[in-house]
Amino acid sequence: MKPATSAIIRCLFLVWALSASPLAVAVENPDTNSSAGELPNRVTIRQLLQIVREKSPRYAALRTRIETAKAEVVAAGVLPNPRVSYGRYDLTSQRNTMYDGRIQEAVTLEIPVQIAGQRGARLDAAERQVETTEAGVEADFAALVRESWSLFIRLLAGQERVAILEQAFEDLERLRKIVAGREQAGSASPYDLLRMGIEAKGLEIRLESARSELAGTAGDLGVALGLAGWKPEALGTLAPLGVPADLRALWDQAQDLNPELEAAKRGEIAADAGIERARRERWPTPSLQVGNAFTDKPYGMTTFAGVAVELPLFDRGQGGMARASAEKQAALLERQLITSRTRVELERAVDLLTRRRESLEKFQRDVLAQLPALKDMSESAYRLGKGSLLELLDATRSRTDIRINHLELLEAETEAELDLLKASGLLVSTMEASPPLR
Repeated sequence: MKPATSAIIRCLFLVWALSASPLAVAVENPDTNSSAGELPNRVTIRQLLQIVREKSPRYAALRTRIETAKAEVVAAGVLPNPRVSYGRYDLTSQRNTMYDGRIQEAVTLEIPVQIAGQRGARLDAAERQVETTEAGVEADFAALVRESWSLFIRLLAGQERVAILEQAFEDLERLRKIVAGREQAGSASPYDLLRMGIEAKGLEIRLESARSELAGTAGDLGVALGLAGWKPEALGTLAPLGVPADLRALWDQAQDLNPELEAAKRGEIAADAGIERARRERWPTPSLQVGNAFTDKPYGMTTFAGVAVELPLFDRGQGGMARASAEKQAALLERQLITSRTRVELERAVDLLTRRRESLEKFQRDVLAQLPALKDMSESAYRLGKGSLLELLDATRSRTDIRINHLELLEAETEAELDLLKASGLLVSTMEASPPLR
């Protein structure tokens, strides 16, 4: 085998070995098919948060965005590959004026050298993008927590509503027995007994409707988290969280803790890094060239060394700079928009929470406190013959409606507190730090 041919083969084998080496594999594909495991049938809000973090496919899908951004960091740090070129000259004229043989071969190695800091700028831009993506995932996670917590509240309220209607049904059955006793004694007409039966049937249908709605809410929670077939029961008692409605203090906290604001800040920083990367990449990348040339008859070898560089006559990186500048402007406007929107959402949440607290306090003081007296007075009046059956049924319905209205006011106030916590950035930390529902 000729020395020139042998050198070519060795060079090509080296290129193949480097490309096939395990060192060339930057990231291995992890096994993403993790089992959700057995889920509890009854959960507290804190257990629900743990399930959202550890077992929810929806949150796992959000996390893949971070892995994708980290892969871009790996890609940004990769150096450009060297190039190996091979060529040969074959004599086509009848007379050789160059050398005795008819073949000349050449092997050249070209190595790009980034001297303008392009690799460092690309790495910095990719790392800033990872930070932006992480903040964005945290913002989406906060939205998922808000949605899950809201469904948990609806679940608690639905369970309490079913309990109220079941208690009302038991009370109605007890009253029906009283009416039946009076009917046997001749103090009540068969109409009264029939009317009680109709009232009981109507309440039974209402109870079944509440149970169906409760089952639907439990299914909605599993759907929201991407957990098929999971319909849990909520543990806890629906009660206000007691969040202070201090707009100034909450806004100060929001500027440090709100994940959407943080994502907007990091997005602007990433845009600045993108401008720097585009500025660095405007510089052409020179390439060092070394090589050998061989002749066959007589055998001879000569070395070659040189430098190649692109001449930036037409493409001077104008497109990349324009794109980076536009992304910077978009990030700046996005941050201004999110800051303004968050402020408005916080003001709205504080105002709404204040109004709902006042409504609940007034309802508890002026209406709910009268329930025991309403029950005793209506039943005593009917037993003593001073009240009619319709008055007794009206009092029974009123008690049930009052308790359900109170439940709805509690639910509305808690929802307003969740809106306030989300806007201030305290939602997740509140769930992790203290028991939110007692």
